[in-house]
Amino acid sequence: MNTPVDSRNASASKAPAPPAPALAARTDDIVIGLGVTSSGNFTTAGLICVDGVLKDADVQASVLSISRGGEFHGNANVERVEVFGTLCGEVVASEQIVLRASAVVLGKIAAPYIITHRGAAISGEVKSLERRPELQVSPAVARAASGKGLFRKGTLLPLLIGGLVMLALGGGVALGRMGDARAEAPIVADTSIAQR
Repeated sequence: MNTPVDSRNASASKAPAPPAPALAARTDDIVIGLGVTSSGNFTTAGLICVDGVLKDADVQASVLSISRGGEFHGNANVERVEVFGTLCGEVVASEQIVLRASAVVLGKIAAPYIITHRGAAISGEVKSLERRPELQVSPAVARAASGKGLFRKGTLLPLLIGGLVMLALGGGVALGRMGDARAEAPIVADTSIAQR
């Protein structure tokens, strides 16, 4: 038996195909291992760690790390860079570049923040890029956030305890009821220490 099929209803009953999933940015980490020499273009949203030698490189990544004994020769456009080894070429970082004491830089580097440790050798051009306003904070806020100055870890609690001890034992400190207008004569702490 043949059943007639209405082509309009048949196409309407089919569910539309789901859209193709968008390709997400890869966050793979790339490691150029110790004793390995490589070259080429590398793009990742993750880390590129150079323990060996990376020559004629064109790199785009979140972080570029050059280990002690590692060598990077080429161009890089990244967020952050940390150099323990040798960097030859041109590197632009959108956040910061950290040059450790063993770093050797030959070429051009540019970033809003460039931290150079004593002992790092730089031969070339260093350019400080414009800093984003939301990253700038006042020195007082930076000290408080970093735990330096009066608010550093371990300073406030001893001050508080010392103040309470001085309040309790201090000479002539009045300890009485606060806020009571009808308070009798205040109670005065006895600061004399019994002699044996």
